[in-house]
Amino acid sequence: MTDSFRNNVINKLQNGDFDCTKEFTVSMFSGKHKLMILWILIQEGPQSFSYFMNNLKGISKKVLSNQLNELMDDHLIDKSEYMVGRVKHTQYSMSEIGNTLVPIINSLNAWGEMRLNSVDIEKKFNR
Repeated sequence: MTDSFRNNVINKLQNGDFDCTKEFTVSMFSGKHKLMILWILIQEGPQSFSYFMNNLKGISKKVLSNQLNELMDDHLIDKSEYMVGRVKHTQYSMSEIGNTLVPIINSLNAWGEMRLNSVDIEKKFNR
């Protein structure tokens, strides 16, 4: 199930009633784990579903599946399937379009590091 913000943007796109690039952009990242999924793929390369399940704390299989499907629907990641013997494996990787986000996501991370270093953790979080 997608979130209501994303649904609203999709409905507007389908009705030809869409005119806000900011909403369109944010809709691709709405969802608790999407940026973390992209970060993992950027930093560690292609990964399996089970890798994400083991490394994204507190995510359910259903939510992970939905988040991956939405990222694929938006053409930000690709899914490939291959056989090893009789076992089918699935792997997710950054798409060509998704790779254009790498400098943006790296910049967000750098900003977050800078911001974290400027926040007085004691005063802010230990009240």
